[in-house]
Amino acid sequence: MVRQEVIKQYVASLKEDAELDYIFPLLLERMGYRVLATPKQSKGKPQFGRDVVATMNVDGVNTLFFFELKGFGARDITSQTLTAEDGIIDSLKTSKYTEYRDSSIPGLEDFSRRWVFVHNGGIDSNVMLTWNDFVQKVFPDGDLERWDLEKLTALFSKYLFDETLLADEKSYHLFKKVLVLLDGEGNNFKDIVSLIDLQIQKIAGKKKEGRRAIINLFATLRLIASMVYFYSKDCNNLLPAKFCIDTILVKTWAWILKGKKEKKTTIIKHFYSLVLLQVQIYEEYVKKILSVARLNKSMYGFESSDTEYIFYPLRCFDFLEDLTYFFFLTESIGRPTQKEIRNRLDTLRLVIEKNTACTMPLLDTHSISIQMVFLYIFDRSKGNEEDVHFLGKYLMDVVINITKRYQDKKMWPEMTGNRLALARSLYVKDDDYCCESSLLLTVIFELIAYLNIPQLYTPLKKTVEESGVNLQIAFPITDEFDIEQTLFEHRLYDEMAVQTDIKLPDTLDGFHKNYLKKYSSIAYRSDVAGFEFMRVLAHKYYETDLFPDFLGRAYCVD
Repeated sequence: MVRQEVIKQYVASLKEDAELDYIFPLLLERMGYRVLATPKQSKGKPQFGRDVVATMNVDGVNTLFFFELKGFGARDITSQTLTAEDGIIDSLKTSKYTEYRDSSIPGLEDFSRRWVFVHNGGIDSNVMLTWNDFVQKVFPDGDLERWDLEKLTALFSKYLFDETLLADEKSYHLFKKVLVLLDGEGNNFKDIVSLIDLQIQKIAGKKKEGRRAIINLFATLRLIASMVYFYSKDCNNLLPAKFCIDTILVKTWAWILKGKKEKKTTIIKHFYSLVLLQVQIYEEYVKKILSVARLNKSMYGFESSDTEYIFYPLRCFDFLEDLTYFFFLTESIGRPTQKEIRNRLDTLRLVIEKNTACTMPLLDTHSISIQMVFLYIFDRSKGNEEDVHFLGKYLMDVVINITKRYQDKKMWPEMTGNRLALARSLYVKDDDYCCESSLLLTVIFELIAYLNIPQLYTPLKKTVEESGVNLQIAFPITDEFDIEQTLFEHRLYDEMAVQTDIKLPDTLDGFHKNYLKKYSSIAYRSDVAGFEFMRVLAHKYYETDLFPDFLGRAYCVD
């Protein structure tokens, strides 16, 4: 069993308006309560001191429970939190004296009533007398309980950790290994992947997936992500938390698609809670990096030597993907104002302008980052001349940098995404460095055509043809594979067909007229379910080349 102190630290870290509001109803369900109302369901409505409402049969008596949650800054009972306006006493009095009705529960008016004050902290000794006097006066029948940090730790240990995450020995050892190696140098997070795969395999192996098994799965995944997030913050490195929640989402969505569960309301509700946790993690991660990324050449490692020629661009493109995905993610689940979208466009532009390596792709898979940036800005610019001009300059800088690198080192961006071969090619091209073919260069020509910049098309075409590089386009094989499901399971190799030896027309006008990709768009179930951003995440996570119609239908024909 995980040490109680670890669980105690986790419970103490839960915020009332985020983690505690979500995880507490899961705890109640695991304890056998029927949850009627949660903080999310009540958001924007009067709660009358009732964050969670639930029923349970206690010793043969149907009982209605009202739970008032306090966490984070208000987790301790102090003289201030106890007697403040709208504080603990006011909330509990309101809950006690306001009637609760729910017509969907027959005979609810005859249920016994109990109140529980839940806080992941303690109580100051100097307010103990006031608290006891209040309880005796307002709840003289002993119908108020107090669940503090010690009580919650015991409940979390018994009903969540011991019955979900730690239910089998392999999960337990993997979980311990993940936490021990979390911030270790060179950690590739393979243990996180193994741990998450194991949880999904356990439910996938069941003949029938009951409600209890589904609750266990999502509770376990939430706990893994929350614990990794907690310890990532503790070691001041949010990268493990970001990787962990990304892994959970792509693996879980693959399981949902495989079982055709994307229309099941309960499962989507559980999945959405994981998405909200991803938003929270990304928001903190992005905010932390943006605090420096807005400064001139701020993502450059000034204490490093020539290796920054490789690491600076890699760092920049990784963050560009994360930042742009974060914008896609939050806009899919919310409705940002035009002012907020403008701020995001300006932020993305500023990061690129301040960090020149954002225009120095070293891997062919950096085409994913480039297309994500292009699509986000182009679609939201609404014809804004400054934005279109920025995209033109962005492409020009990319063309200049990849052309110069080829002329100096005879290396186009590495085709397979082999970062080790790239690192070994700092001075001399490594034997494992592949650049005889390129998908990225084809994408660059397509983007040049989007913006109609012939002065970029002609010189790049000349250099590309002189180099002999094989221009390619990758197509998913839709008639043999469930491409959408497989997209979330692994990086696509056998499922992709590659058109090679793409011949470029002599002029950009000729490109507009003759460059076509015969490709029928997929009717994505993810999009119908409202999770279009998940496809972007899958391409980013596995580094699977974006499908031909990602930028739209301009050069695609059915």
